[in-house]
Amino acid sequence: MPYFTLFMALFFISTSAIFVKWADTPIEAVAFFRMLFSTFLLLPLIQVKELFSLSSSTIRHMILSGVLLAGHFWLWFLSLDYTTVASSTLFVTASPIFVLVGNAVFFKQHPSRKALFFVGVALLGGGLVAYGDIAVGTRALIGDGLALLATILVAGYWLLGQHVRTSVSTNTYSFAVYAVASVVLLLFSLIQSVDLVSAFQTDWLIYVLLAIFPTLLGHNLFNWALSRVSASIVSITILGEAVWGMIFGYFLFQESLTWIQITGAALLLVGIGLFLRRNEKDIRAQLVARETANSVTE
Repeated sequence: MPYFTLFMALFFISTSAIFVKWADTPIEAVAFFRMLFSTFLLLPLIQVKELFSLSSSTIRHMILSGVLLAGHFWLWFLSLDYTTVASSTLFVTASPIFVLVGNAVFFKQHPSRKALFFVGVALLGGGLVAYGDIAVGTRALIGDGLALLATILVAGYWLLGQHVRTSVSTNTYSFAVYAVASVVLLLFSLIQSVDLVSAFQTDWLIYVLLAIFPTLLGHNLFNWALSRVSASIVSITILGEAVWGMIFGYFLFQESLTWIQITGAALLLVGIGLFLRRNEKDIRAQLVARETANSVTE
């Protein structure tokens, strides 16, 4: 069930690029209203009693998670003003590396060598999908640096979510994180002197669609999965967004496809599938080892 949910969430989160391309307003406004509408839509679903019973440490972690998510959106969008989509996407495909390192350092979760090999296959596929007009020059380097920072922030977001979701329900967690992200993105918009009133009047329907599909049916389902699978699995599954991006781009925006990208998409899907299968075997082996160790001590 978690894996089916992951792939459903992957489809919905991949629709984000469609709506962002259709929007005529500044990206700061798009990111802010996306989070704001998502917060409002979750409001009727939260457990108020649970929200007020959270520990101070859990609240701090959720605030930090919201800040990381807002920073990711802002830096990712900002990087596209400096470098090409291909260059920026190449850095985003590195997010599972940071999640795997974070899981090993903070949660002592060490994937097997075979699992790491399959991660490598998926990352190679993601790199080939993003391969194209790679930008060079000082301005492009700034954009690449911003994209790298955005990748590190989203890795931290998934790791924190993995930690907090063990004790907080999905809707309560998502509501709090999106609310914090909304406040942070509002500050970013004000700093950039974005006319939010005009933006709302122009693209309010796009913002609603962004809140429903890639956020509530995408990010929210990933947040649900974080209490059942590791952040490593979530981040690696999200690599498949590049494949859906290719498909949507080809059919909706008449973007061309190359055999390199098609080969990369195949490698990406194979790598993700083999990693998930290997991960299941690793988990079963760890459970058997623990049961054996417990029986010996008894």
